[in-house]
Amino acid sequence: MIFLSYRRTDGPQACRVCDWLVGRFGADAVFMDVTAIPFAVSFSDFIREAIEESSILIALIGADWHARISEADDPVRMEIETALANEVPVLPVLIGNTPMPGPEQLPQSIAAITLQNAITVGVLHDFNSHMQLLLPKIESILGAMAAESSTTADPRIVQVACSGIVDFLIDRVNLRDDAFLRTFSWHALGTNEFERMAPNAGTFFLHRITRLAELLELHFIVSCWGHASDVEYMLAGWVTSELERTPVIPAEYFADRLAVSTLELKIRRSDEDARKVWKMVTDQPLRLSLSYIATIAPVPSA
Repeated sequence: MIFLSYRRTDGPQACRVCDWLVGRFGADAVFMDVTAIPFAVSFSDFIREAIEESSILIALIGADWHARISEADDPVRMEIETALANEVPVLPVLIGNTPMPGPEQLPQSIAAITLQNAITVGVLHDFNSHMQLLLPKIESILGAMAAESSTTADPRIVQVACSGIVDFLIDRVNLRDDAFLRTFSWHALGTNEFERMAPNAGTFFLHRITRLAELLELHFIVSCWGHASDVEYMLAGWVTSELERTPVIPAEYFADRLAVSTLELKIRRSDEDARKVWKMVTDQPLRLSLSYIATIAPVPSA
């Protein structure tokens, strides 16, 4: 069990961390008091027993975390004292820009946690990447890998998702009675195929894969190959319009080809510089390119 220790003032971030861990290890493996304590039981006794049965205690440390830590009846202090007394590893996790307290700021009974290498978890867009860095530490303490996500259950998922995006764009072209768009062919490129591309084409190139909790993120660029600038501009505008108008790729483009069908494929614009990606993979002259992220996620249960 993973025990989450936190202040009520840090509740929103604690809930976010809890949801992320549940997505990795399952609901039965994460203890968060607001969801785990039954009615008509002694709060302190139940917490102590839960900590004693845990394999790790994650101490979420926010800006006001040490304000009451010197009080003998402070519940957060009690949780950490119980963990240390039962030799349950304590992993300090700093919220946002919160600095790690020094040993002189803590009661002697819990000052040992300052010897740990604390991990920082951001509260904005960097949250998932920070949690991903925290995961190996948790896994090493638990001696177990996180549970497999349904998004990685089928080894064909990446290939099928990428092919589905390309097929979706091809079909959107066919739905439009537009002679200009029909002159373009669509291709998914590998790193050795840039040199063989001819003008009048749109290409999909996958350059990075990231797993975040139960999500799988595919980072890709769409490039426009035309004889003239106007042609490339028109194609780029069309791609932008289509993907913004239909950010969720219909399931028939990928789900029917997988063993796991309850998945959702969403596309959003990425802030990544497509020019840098291009320069890393080819020496060919730069083509007008757009950066996107495709997120594969389990469909929420009803």
